[in-house]
Amino acid sequence: MAYWLISYIGESGSIETSSSIKAESREQAIQLFGRPPAFIQQVKVDHLGVVKAAFEKKFPPIEQVLMLSAIASKLASGKTISKAIKESVDFGRLGLTFNEIDRCETPKEYFTKLRFDETAILIADAGDKAGRLSDSLYRAAKAIQERINAKKEFGKAMQQGLLYTLLGSLFMIGIPLWAGSTIHDFIEVQRIPLKLNSLSNLIMFLHMLYTQYFIFLIAGAAGIYLFREKIWDNIRTLPGFSFINERMKVSRGLDFVTSYQLLLSSGFNNLQSFRFLATRSKGLTHRLYVEASDRLNEGRQLSDVFDSPEWPPIVHQNLQGFEEQGPSGRDLVLTNLNEALRAYYLEYSARVSRAASIIGFAMMILTIMMFAVGFYMPIVNLNSALKQM
Repeated sequence: MAYWLISYIGESGSIETSSSIKAESREQAIQLFGRPPAFIQQVKVDHLGVVKAAFEKKFPPIEQVLMLSAIASKLASGKTISKAIKESVDFGRLGLTFNEIDRCETPKEYFTKLRFDETAILIADAGDKAGRLSDSLYRAAKAIQERINAKKEFGKAMQQGLLYTLLGSLFMIGIPLWAGSTIHDFIEVQRIPLKLNSLSNLIMFLHMLYTQYFIFLIAGAAGIYLFREKIWDNIRTLPGFSFINERMKVSRGLDFVTSYQLLLSSGFNNLQSFRFLATRSKGLTHRLYVEASDRLNEGRQLSDVFDSPEWPPIVHQNLQGFEEQGPSGRDLVLTNLNEALRAYYLEYSARVSRAASIIGFAMMILTIMMFAVGFYMPIVNLNSALKQM
């Protein structure tokens, strides 16, 4: 993913520059920008985009839920979108002024300027065009709230595993650094004749690795991060990683079903939905949505789009004959599929958590053994030998 700056012809006729847009490609950046290509003058990479994004202020999701609900309520009471937003949103927190807000005309422009969730922006735009803006904002608020609840639910399954992994890593780094430094001081500075065992040697090796080669370790970690997608593509089917890959596939399927059901209920057709999902995704998921759009253009059925090893088989199976269903039947199919994928996701999350817990616990046990046998035992043995002399 890269950040892009787009120069375009503004309403005054002068050349203006957009804020940084995060996208997979130049074409995706133009799609996300939302203005007709005829108005675009230049698209270039924003090399400082990552830094800008880190400091860009946004409302927390839960606050967006409250604001969308408040705006929808005011619209239902007859207020204009401009008045409803000004009364409900503290845009000064984002560093925006009244003049900047007054330049907006459509709900899409307002919510884009206020950096709301992209799904909320899309649903607001669709609701505005259909004359059901208030209902659409309620639906957007509900969608964001459900996403928050789902994140909490799925996070619980991973917390223990992540905690044990973090503690194990801290033990694996902290104990060799302290114990190795102490042993080195005993032997090299105080000239104490300690007899080291295999775990003592392991402590000294890790101490040397952390202190003398830390630059290479950092460089290696940075290289793994930069090439993480290529590395993952090569190892994801190996034993020990395959169930993590399955969890990612189920997560991808769950994200699709949740978003697609929301878009479908907002009046979007299949092709519009997939194009939107493609512009809002990255990496492998982005490529899959682009491929799906191409298949739909060829006249393929929706279920055929998911006839791929990168999607959970249940998605392809449950969407067979989807086009033959009425609106209520389609909604029921998607609801049932959503529940099934949630169950799968929780199961795979629990498996990942158990594996992470085992690895983290094993690291803690190893470091405790290193401390007890590799550090403490040589000192005890030396003390016993001195007493016998």
